Amino acid sequence: MNEVSVINNQRDTVFRMLFKEKKQLLSLYNAIAETRYSQESELEIKTLENAIFMTYKNDLAFLIRTDIHLYEHQSTVNPNMPLRFLQYFSEVLEKDYINTKIYTRTRIMLPSPTFVVFYNGQEEQPERREFRLSDSYEGIESNDDKRGQYKSEKPINLELVAIQLNINPGYNEKLKKDCPALMGYVAYWEKIRRNKESGMPFEKAIKSAVDECIEEGILSEFFRRNKAEVEKMSIFEFDQKEYEQLIREEAKEEQKEEDKKIIAEKDNQIAEKENQIAEKDSRIAELERQLALAQKKIGND
Repeated sequence: MNEVSVINNQRDTVFRMLFKEKKQLLSLYNAIAETRYSQESELEIKTLENAIFMTYKNDLAFLIRTDIHLYEHQSTVNPNMPLRFLQYFSEVLEKDYINTKIYTRTRIMLPSPTFVVFYNGQEEQPERREFRLSDSYEGIESNDDKRGQYKSEKPINLELVAIQLNINPGYNEKLKKDCPALMGYVAYWEKIRRNKESGMPFEKAIKSAVDECIEEGILSEFFRRNKAEVEKMSIFEFDQKEYEQLIREEAKEEQKEEDKKIIAEKDNQIAEKENQIAEKDSRIAELERQLALAQKKIGND
């Protein structure tokens, strides 16, 4: 098998670090699936340590009985999550399921996949939202009203549905109640946001949020055990968000410039056509003038 390339500065996130613990991951799964599994041995971790996006690793992947679940955390809305999940799932299959039997008549049985995105960004989002791989297909009408794809009868022969769950305060409260670690994770980032809004420098806002969580018994054992690393990772996540925001803003500016060029080109085309029409009108007017002179001359003769 080909080895997946590794970027040397890949890092964990606080979300990934928290739910790498089987106890917390099983709690998260039970909350989503509304099950009551209690044996951590039921989980088989399939997270791809080397499968990364930019400088982030694939967050969480695990097998439970015949099902595989891939979880990702996002602080920005990303319509390309189905494509990322497809990449991750393909790598899981290549690593653990694809072998020489693929060339025989023996059917290779695969785990049934579920793809979930936990969203806690500041852009307004519904409680639950689906992103489909088919939304990205050219010539296929999108489920996303923001895309103006034309209607088509083309069949969708490959689909992947990623479920985005909004975990911000006021959303999916039952889910968070059923998974205290998720509730604590959301509370931690809300404390950072409040501290930052009060005027604290970001690094101080993070350190203060960690201390507050420990004092208030919010994931206190986790934060005590991993205090320095959590603070470092949180600062990195913030810097990464700033970088991604900068990239998006630059892309918007580039698109604006490109739109200006397109508009200018269309304006030039319109002006050229208007000039051509004006020239034709001028020639017609000249022909009509010459015709009138000719008719007048014939009349005089």
